[in-house]
Amino acid sequence: MERITSIDGVEGTPIPLRFRRWRNHPKPGIDFPDISPMATDATALRQVTDALGQLLPDETSVVAGIDIGGLGIAGALAYRGGLGLLDIRKVDAIRAGVIRTIVENYELGDGVAVSRAQRIAQSTVAIVDDCLMTGQTALAGIRLLRRLGARCDTAIFVFELEGMPGRALLDHAGIAVHSLLRLPQADSDEALASKTTSPPGA
Repeated sequence: MERITSIDGVEGTPIPLRFRRWRNHPKPGIDFPDISPMATDATALRQVTDALGQLLPDETSVVAGIDIGGLGIAGALAYRGGLGLLDIRKVDAIRAGVIRTIVENYELGDGVAVSRAQRIAQSTVAIVDDCLMTGQTALAGIRLLRRLGARCDTAIFVFELEGMPGRALLDHAGIAVHSLLRLPQADSDEALASKTTSPPGA
């Protein structure tokens, strides 16, 4: 079910953010926000990318996107800022046919993997994903990057679901957490009826 809301862009310019919510996904009581409706609007995508770019620390040298929703966003941010790009793969998303070679080709974390071709020691890396929920995947990625010698203490998200433990988990690990839009964990009956989410503060 599609929604549209407004977020603050660069210099406070309002940006329309179109998204849809998948009911009871990934489990009952959670409605996942999907950014796909916005991603095919070139103007909106550029505006959202600019807004996210304002959240990156100046010293960032590499943007790391989390499989799968964070990969496209990270690519756009990397191009915008002239930064390096790294993909953090969820192990269970890697094709079964290559699992047998994963130990040879990837550094493994707690359910995530980074290609050994990525040289990130001494780099300052910011984690990027589409939505913060439990924070477990982001934290696993951060721990793996730190183990490989990167400095990683920033995580940026388009959406953040309220009432879920992600922010507290990352805060506890010393991670600065930024998101463009906080949403309730699940849509209210009123939101379902209107199919519209009001702008923050409305």
